[in-house]
Amino acid sequence: MVIALEISALPGMALASIKGGEEKTSLKSSALVSQSAINADCLVMNDCSATIRNELAGIQLGHIPDPLGELVLEEKELRRKLGKFASRLELPEKVVIKRQGALLKGSEVKAKIKSLCQVDGKKNIEIDVSRVPGTIVLPGNLIDWQIESNSDNQLGMRLFCLTAQTDGGSFRQLIQVNVAQVIEAAQLTRLVKPGELVTKEMINKKRVELKSERANLPISYEEAVGKCLARFKSPGTILRSSDLSTGENNICVSKAAKPRQSFVPAATAQRTDRENWAIKPGDKVDFHFANGTLALTMPARAVEGGEIGDEISLINLKNRQRVHGIIVDKGRVEYAKN
Repeated sequence: MVIALEISALPGMALASIKGGEEKTSLKSSALVSQSAINADCLVMNDCSATIRNELAGIQLGHIPDPLGELVLEEKELRRKLGKFASRLELPEKVVIKRQGALLKGSEVKAKIKSLCQVDGKKNIEIDVSRVPGTIVLPGNLIDWQIESNSDNQLGMRLFCLTAQTDGGSFRQLIQVNVAQVIEAAQLTRLVKPGELVTKEMINKKRVELKSERANLPISYEEAVGKCLARFKSPGTILRSSDLSTGENNICVSKAAKPRQSFVPAATAQRTDRENWAIKPGDKVDFHFANGTLALTMPARAVEGGEIGDEISLINLKNRQRVHGIIVDKGRVEYAKN
């Protein structure tokens, strides 16, 4: 007896079995993702069944930590990661998975930071933006970005916050820049005494970077000329606001009504207040010598005594030579040019 079987009437699954087994699902050879964690479901075709898609979503293939980065897997490595599920899939020889991202030009960021650092009323501002990267990688296509200052200070190290909105999520990065104001400060060329007026002959221009807004900053060359000095200062010193005598107690104004008296060597001065002298004959003192960038401190012994402002003779204890200096404080004498 012969039984006739109508193959076309069989269910699809049975038909596939007769033809050689169940049909396999093909995977794509490339994919574009937005997250760092890479799961196998990113490789399925659009017509893939929901069941297979869900099963592949639970299989991790690796990580792409950086935007615009990529993960490359050869067929052998892909099969190992898929495990037993690989037998149900049609695998390509190699897959390339790329993470989405965008680039923000560092030049645009630098220009924005420089505009925020232009301090009102201050000239010659220098801004070091070397810490700003040439390009900034964003997690997705750029929608909008902005920069805000996180620092209260206007000079010195300043902190800025870059924020960006992308289709791959928000982005935030802190950026440090160094801001300085450059001035031509007044630098003394000789020892000066209280009550002297600053002239162009006694100062040079010295380039100075101001990185702070604190009080007692160096003063500029132009600002110093014609001002009254309040204290003794050595050659090479950069003049500061505290070195000037101003206001009601300006000693130059008080001395204008009477002739200025030159300093008299202590040995020839007639004094009755030796007990109040800052330095007495025989005292061991610090003798300071400064000329430009050279500054030395040497031990010395006073041959004469006197008060602050008096010129006295001393013996340099290093070479036993006699030197002359002006008393600027108790135990401190500074070199006096002959």
